[in-house]
Amino acid sequence: MKNLSKKTSKPQKGQKKSRPYEREGTDVATGSATETGEAEYIRVRLPRQGEILGIVTQILGADRIKVRCMDKKDRVVRIPGKHRKRLWCRQNDIVSVMPWYGLQEDTRGDLVYRYNKNQAGWLEEKGYIVLD
Repeated sequence: MKNLSKKTSKPQKGQKKSRPYEREGTDVATGSATETGEAEYIRVRLPRQGEILGIVTQILGADRIKVRCMDKKDRVVRIPGKHRKRLWCRQNDIVSVMPWYGLQEDTRGDLVYRYNKNQAGWLEEKGYIVLD
């Protein structure tokens, strides 16, 4: 009879191995005081080199969306395979886009990250994005 109280470090059959969470150093923590005097922090991922912020204007289907980028260009952005089932975009969402440099960089790109409402507010407040 197996001892169920004993935990093993090896995953059971059919389970994935757990991997340590890796952070990259471009997150920004912001603090604001609440009613109780405690600071409330929001972690915001800033656009990395080559990425452009934009606003989703239309859902096209087939894992593609139309985005109005901050460089005043409309791009058809595809959602890469690793984000397809995990990341859901709606109109007026703030997203980070990586243009296809060398190939149709003014009209095409890949979606990198979708910001939530709190993060989008922080980006607007700090001047990273201008909402019309």
